Amino acid sequence: MNLNELKNEINFGLGNLESIYQSILEFSRQEIEERVKVSALTYECLGYYNAIEHLIIRLLKYLKIEIPSGPFSHRDTLKALLSITKEKDVDNDTIKVIENLMAFRHIATKIYGFLINWSKLKFIIRDIETSHNQIKRFFTNVLDAIQAGDK
Repeated sequence: MNLNELKNEINFGLGNLESIYQSILEFSRQEIEERVKVSALTYECLGYYNAIEHLIIRLLKYLKIEIPSGPFSHRDTLKALLSITKEKDVDNDTIKVIENLMAFRHIATKIYGFLINWSKLKFIIRDIETSHNQIKRFFTNVLDAIQAGDK
């Protein structure tokens, strides 16, 4: 993958992230049965994390960093991102939000999904709402730092 392809992939991924974000906003404001709302928003929040992880994987592939696999692949993928962000001096607050979303993903996709209710899910949604622009900026900043290093 060349730099132009990476930019296209990151822009595509950021577009997906934005689309999922808009769905989260829409569902969170609807007055529908709580169980339906929780299910829909859990699914969308999982998609939001998956879109973030897709962006991370694109960056790692471009940088020729091995993509982790196995039972701890999500955690190890994030660790691999941390290894490049330390070099690029980017925002660690965003990393914390991504870590929280990864933990949510784990709970929601394992047998613990029954633990998710509206009062708990609101915290995840709030994190997404308050951090969305910061998350997008984070990936843009990493891409900018990569471009600066390639020039």
